[in-house]
Amino acid sequence: MFTIEILMQAVMESRDGIIIADACAPDRPVIFTNPAFEQLTGYGPKDILGRNCRFLQGADQAQRNINVVANSLEKGEHSVVTLRNYRKDGSLFWNELSISPVFDQSSVLTHFIGIQKDVTARVVLEQRLRKERSLLERDKENLEQLVVHDTLTGIYSRKYFEDQLRTRWAQLIDTQESLVVMFIDVDYFKRFNDTYGHIAGDNALRKIALILDDSLRRVSEFVARFGGEEFIVLATEMTEEQATAHADALCQNVRNLDIPHASSPHQFLTISCGVVHIKPSSLDQPELLLKQADSALYQAKEKGRNQVARYEP
Repeated sequence: MFTIEILMQAVMESRDGIIIADACAPDRPVIFTNPAFEQLTGYGPKDILGRNCRFLQGADQAQRNINVVANSLEKGEHSVVTLRNYRKDGSLFWNELSISPVFDQSSVLTHFIGIQKDVTARVVLEQRLRKERSLLERDKENLEQLVVHDTLTGIYSRKYFEDQLRTRWAQLIDTQESLVVMFIDVDYFKRFNDTYGHIAGDNALRKIALILDDSLRRVSEFVARFGGEEFIVLATEMTEEQATAHADALCQNVRNLDIPHASSPHQFLTISCGVVHIKPSSLDQPELLLKQADSALYQAKEKGRNQVARYEP
């Protein structure tokens, strides 16, 4: 038969800390604690009886969940929160506090029962997992940036260009709009590196990438670093004549940088550009555009570099 003695024994033997507070007295003082509470906090009955148990938070009173507890006490409602509490020796532990109101037969609030569990191990694990997840997300973002952007120049990468080429090729098959590729190579760049050093070479590539990027006029255009000293521009909504004129302007803009190049017959750093203008077809692959642009670039080099050549079969 269930008796009050069995209930009391269960409370005293519980592995969770249990306290009872007087809801009618000012500041709701604690009137009972069980042994598990003393083991959990280091505070014995003499330390806590007659006091409000908020002292367990010490000076750490800015916790958001303290307001949750205060509101539930004020309204006489049940609540479960996790708080940073401090033992008698000053050590921190995370306390899962469950508060339940007790009413008499007249529905008058008389007491609160607080059940306290040490959930430090769980909270520490959750914090570690959140930190690791945050680091993974940051690494993912960094990896995505590396895939999309070239690390040296900051413009788009070859991988991104190839993805965009395939995407636009498929789109333009239906619309029958033209696609333009301008394949660009920095003239005599190996000689430039041999003469001025690789640091100067890297700085020159950054300047060229910036001027090429700044020269783009339409949202549908973008420039990528294809590799080494090679750049590539992808564009739509251009006629063949407009594409050639735009490529000529790119060459002029690079000449206007006035980067000295004593080992070049032009005495300044210049670029050569091969231009191809095509209407994508389902019978061909986008790689065809690259092969034709590369062929046009070769023609520009054969003619003396520092110029533009349109693809001619």
